[in-house]
Amino acid sequence: MTKKGLIAAVSIAVFLIATIVTLTLWLFVEPGPESQATQVLNDQRLQVTPSPEGPESPARNEEPDVSAERRIRITLYLVSRSGKTLALEDREITLADSVQEQAKQVVRELLAGSRRGLASPLPRGVELRELFITPQGLAFVDFSQELISNHVGGTSAEELTVYSLSNTLIANFPAVKSVQFLVEGREVPTLAGHLDLTIPYGRGPRRLEQDQPSGP
Repeated sequence: MTKKGLIAAVSIAVFLIATIVTLTLWLFVEPGPESQATQVLNDQRLQVTPSPEGPESPARNEEPDVSAERRIRITLYLVSRSGKTLALEDREITLADSVQEQAKQVVRELLAGSRRGLASPLPRGVELRELFITPQGLAFVDFSQELISNHVGGTSAEELTVYSLSNTLIANFPAVKSVQFLVEGREVPTLAGHLDLTIPYGRGPRRLEQDQPSGP
């Protein structure tokens, strides 16, 4: 090989080596598609604003509970300790959605008896079946059969049973003007042969209301 040829060969070899080195460096330094995607995701993460619900956010003010139950005061006409008159007892119960539902709750309180030693004027075992009030103010109160079968009888006891119910409903609900007893969904002639239950009753005579109310 001549001297010129040798120089040309060396020059070509140097050029090729330089080209290979340049390409190799470019491949290692230039980020591939995955590296670019990773960089974009990282940039997005850095730009995300912390959520207002995060742990460092101030706690929200709790709103007051508007569903707390409301209570009202009622008066029950129960049998006094002497067993001859009606004694008044004040009590608090939950406010219902309607007058009819409220009246049912009051009658159930009357069935439960006193919390201060007074007696319920209604016989043991009696259950309230239904109650409804007409637009004219007549309250029909339907009791189970025990109202008759478990009643002690006697004129005085019948009066206390009838007027305790009518006085209680009329005193607590201005919409109620009188009360009609029903047993198992039907009119009955009497409780124990003394008072006529086929007619409605208003407030009882004053002689039955001698005792003063007691607190809850």
